Amino acid sequence: MVLAIPLFIPLFIYINSFASMSDGHDSLRTLAREASRGFVTSSSDEVAFGVAREIVTRGAILLGYQVALERGEIQLNVDCSSYPCISPNTAIRITLTRTQANLPEIKVSAIEYVSPWA
Repeated sequence: MVLAIPLFIPLFIYINSFASMSDGHDSLRTLAREASRGFVTSSSDEVAFGVAREIVTRGAILLGYQVALERGEIQLNVDCSSYPCISPNTAIRITLTRTQANLPEIKVSAIEYVSPWA
């Protein structure tokens, strides 16, 4: 029985690592969703890109990613199904990517649609 305990240590390390990755995915996915909502409710493309950037910056700080922001580990990408982005029925995809040394890349996306009456 005593010999089996050390065999569980790698399992505990893996589970802890998996929980940290899962938490990172969830918080970044929430941030991407909020940024996409802010984007589609903006009045113009110029305003929308600034709003999305501001939401990601402030949200990341609130979620504890300030150091990651300062290091440039979090990247924001916006894809629009048509241009200008703020036009009726346009699909907006916000993708957040976090890269850290010695850890797998975390990439999450959220899609929102601009109102048909925009």
